Amino acid sequence: MLAILKARLKDLVGEIKALTDKTDMSADDFGTLKTKNTEVETLEGQIAELTKSEEARARAALPANTPVDETVRAAAQVKKELTTVEKIGVMVFSMAKTYKATGVRGAEATFKAMDEAGYGIVAKDFAGAQARALNSGSASAGGVLLPEDMASEVIDILRPATTFLRGNPRRISLAHGAYKLPAAASGAASNWRGEGQAIQTSQPSFKDISLSAKFLDSMVPLTNQLIRWSLSDVRSWVERDMAASMGTALDMAAYFGDGGVNMPLGITKITGVTRLAALGGTAPTIAQIETGAAAIELSMEGRNLLMAGAAWVMAPRTKTYLANLRGAGTDQKIFPEISMAVPTWRGRPVFLTTQVSIVGGGTTDESEILLVNFDDILFGEGAGISFAVSTEATYVKNGVVVSAFQNDLTLIKASLEADVDMRYLEAVAVLTGVRWGA
Repeated sequence: MLAILKARLKDLVGEIKALTDKTDMSADDFGTLKTKNTEVETLEGQIAELTKSEEARARAALPANTPVDETVRAAAQVKKELTTVEKIGVMVFSMAKTYKATGVRGAEATFKAMDEAGYGIVAKDFAGAQARALNSGSASAGGVLLPEDMASEVIDILRPATTFLRGNPRRISLAHGAYKLPAAASGAASNWRGEGQAIQTSQPSFKDISLSAKFLDSMVPLTNQLIRWSLSDVRSWVERDMAASMGTALDMAAYFGDGGVNMPLGITKITGVTRLAALGGTAPTIAQIETGAAAIELSMEGRNLLMAGAAWVMAPRTKTYLANLRGAGTDQKIFPEISMAVPTWRGRPVFLTTQVSIVGGGTTDESEILLVNFDDILFGEGAGISFAVSTEATYVKNGVVVSAFQNDLTLIKASLEADVDMRYLEAVAVLTGVRWGA
């Protein structure tokens, strides 16, 4: 019987999702939705009662001297080793479900729910980080802070979603909230000398590196039907929606952040970075394209910068234009390598991001091409990533304010501490005014 009820419940969830996915629900649809929600609540109660009955029968079958509480708890605990994503998924699921059901938020309520669901061992993984949050005044009030090892792995989860992290910048720990270091902005010189002659000295200039933790927040809505029944889908959200949302925001800040109190100064906005204008307007010649690309390459190579980690960063429009260029009177592509599954251009990887604008400049159609030597770029990451939950908050989607309460949603907010800087100003060069393909 229990299996039949669970199967019907699964079908109902699918039917409800099909209704709520409609962009224009009729009055009949709302009536049907109300009926199905009532049936869900009824099934939920029946399943709960049957589950209790089965547990009671299981306890009655045990020897009389078996401690009941320990038996139930031991049987409920998860046996297999969970991945970091699975652990975070369990935590997010428990946080959202508990808050939806009781209105109580915070680590204590979340951990209790995890324990009752059979994930007490997983809850203990988060306990140390939460104690640190209480002692440090971390911005995880009302939420749950990830342990440092999990936070580091979340950065790796974000890597495919952000070109900046995919470039493999040097990662610097901001465990204490800041990192400062005087670093050479130009290398020391080496000189030949004759026997007995004095060694010539050089005086490198220095660029102070200053990283301070700033919070990057991602807020993603989950339907309450999803929270009620789907742990696996909540877990996949950690890998998919959260990664895409935070990856997009991280790319924007890392490259183009305005350096305000709450945002990093993007690496293209640092004073002294090479900026050269592209030639040719919307229809450049091949020679003009090559001239622009060579100029920003030389801005690095001419300073003896080791370019082992250099990569191009551009808008999809620019990449598509270069990929479609063909020789005069032939069907042969000029840059066939940029059309490959792993695109390259002039021997270096190409990263695509929509965070490189295509609506800039006085003509409102200008873009940029960045050449970044990621080996000299620093990514400061804080020790903590925190999660919080709300059913009353609002968020903006396509310019429209959406109420979580009105739309029966639960909002999950993830907060990441990060900052960016570079060792050498020559590590970044920008080709501006790129109208190719506009």
